[in-house]
Amino acid sequence: MKIKPFSTGDVKNIHLNTLIYGHAGAGKTTALGHFQETFGKGLILSGEGGLASIADRNIDFLPFYSFDHPVDQKKYPGGHSFKDLMAYLTSDEFKNSDYKWVAIDSFTELSRRAFTEATLENDNPKDGFKKYDLYTQKIDPMINDLRDLPIHVVCTALATESKDENGMTNFWPMLHQKSKVEAFCGTFDVVAALINKSETVKNAEGKTKMKMHRYTLTGNVSGWHGKTRDCHGRIRVAEEGTNVASLVKRLVMNKDEFENTKKQGIAA
Repeated sequence: MKIKPFSTGDVKNIHLNTLIYGHAGAGKTTALGHFQETFGKGLILSGEGGLASIADRNIDFLPFYSFDHPVDQKKYPGGHSFKDLMAYLTSDEFKNSDYKWVAIDSFTELSRRAFTEATLENDNPKDGFKKYDLYTQKIDPMINDLRDLPIHVVCTALATESKDENGMTNFWPMLHQKSKVEAFCGTFDVVAALINKSETVKNAEGKTKMKMHRYTLTGNVSGWHGKTRDCHGRIRVAEEGTNVASLVKRLVMNKDEFENTKKQGIAA
């Protein structure tokens, strides 16, 4: 039997999994709008109901009202669970719909619903560990299913903070069961932390005003934990703005495409 190895350099149609996290108001949902501009038609699975910031983008969305429990149809006519929507994402109907990316807004809310339903399913409340086992049985397979979708996947999450043994403040994506957070981040190709920094500046007349700067962090900076699988070194650890989609685009470009964008001044 003759075996011919593949080459990693020949891989085409790369699809990346991206996690965007930050405090409320950092621009996480707004960042999803850039994916439509950059990659084309997308679908948002929303558990937040807070899509006003991208209402002008005409992006398709589907709300979810539970993790996998039946949805109260009197309260939410035609409503779906997240499990229902995941079944749709793996269907031929979805494959034929020409979506280029899918987003979950937000994973924090999805995790909360999964944990709430796991708690309700716990038939032995005295066993404090069982609800966590049930939660794991729900959330882990779903994370793997999202990772394996053949399109770009984007998840948003709120940031939470905690202090380590040295008293340093660390910022991580917020989801139930803190022990899962680092492993959760490990499933993504890009983990982007969005932060806002303000400064007081003086105008030409000498009057002071507040100026806001927005940054995307893709490395470990000041307690924030970002990452990229960037074998070509195309992305800085701290990038100005919150256009995460443009960073993902850089990662999936071939060499000629990237060099062309550099000539045009699009990529630094």
